[in-house]
Amino acid sequence: MSRSLDKKLLSHLKSEDPRPVYKDLSKLFANLLESGLLEIEFLGQSHPLEPGVSFLQDENAIAIPKLRLLQAFSVAYNIFRKYVEDPSGTITNDVVAATSILLLMDPEHLTAANIRKRALMASGNLTLVNLKKEQQFVDTLLTARLHRHTKSPTLWSHRRWLVATCWTLSTPWDIRRDIQTVVMVAGERHPRNYVAWQHARFLIDHDLSLAATVAFDVKAFCLRNHSDISGWAFLSDCITRIRDAESRRSAFSSILADILSMAESFRWTNESVWVFLRTIIAMEPVNGQDRERFVATIAGLSAKMPPSSPQLIIMERARQWCDNYDMLETS
Repeated sequence: MSRSLDKKLLSHLKSEDPRPVYKDLSKLFANLLESGLLEIEFLGQSHPLEPGVSFLQDENAIAIPKLRLLQAFSVAYNIFRKYVEDPSGTITNDVVAATSILLLMDPEHLTAANIRKRALMASGNLTLVNLKKEQQFVDTLLTARLHRHTKSPTLWSHRRWLVATCWTLSTPWDIRRDIQTVVMVAGERHPRNYVAWQHARFLIDHDLSLAATVAFDVKAFCLRNHSDISGWAFLSDCITRIRDAESRRSAFSSILADILSMAESFRWTNESVWVFLRTIIAMEPVNGQDRERFVATIAGLSAKMPPSSPQLIIMERARQWCDNYDMLETS
């Protein structure tokens, strides 16, 4: 969303009372436990709303015009500023509500995120209900249809702190569901989302027994998003995290076969796929059948490519990588 304000937008900001809009938008986040995650997107000036209407809603899908967001932000910022300027001030519910609007407007507002941490850590506030509510708030922003939010280092760091706090309190946590419903959604809405996949590494390292199961989940994601190098890199890391040698070998062989089959069928020659394939071939022992399939797929795809084409160069580099490091020998 552009941060510039045109004259028409400024005139609306000055002519309308922003407090009702702030109240409406802050209520969205106050009721998350009942409504679940919201799918938020911003509307431009081509979608004006009638006076008194702060947003459009269709079940959990929320569309907020830029004007309404700016109106709510002006109120939230005044609340935030009063708290910051008062050294003895306490973090009230109004201050926490204001930080939700600040982070909706600017996902890199580190002070707002830290205020939410301090509010949770205050005496008596670190309860399962409050932690669940905060999880839903941050997950709503991370999975929203908002380009800056889905890849925000500040929001992902806040979620990491939240998860680590829950683990410290021995709160049950569904890691596999987290990766499926938060990390993968953020990865689809912001391709090559290395920040989201780094959070997935943090999650899987807490329970390596899930590595094999998660690897097959991520394989499905990668087959749907085959140009996403960040997803492929995490899939590679998942395979290496499978501790049992036999399970790792079985998962590796199955995943390799599925990806080679898709690459052959759809003639995938993009670098993301083949960097992944050459990397796992280098990492894991390769049996004769897998080795022959890998070489045959490269040969089949290369045979139909014009000389010196970029795709042919990618194929040749994958082959040379394995030849140079002698990675096609059976263990």
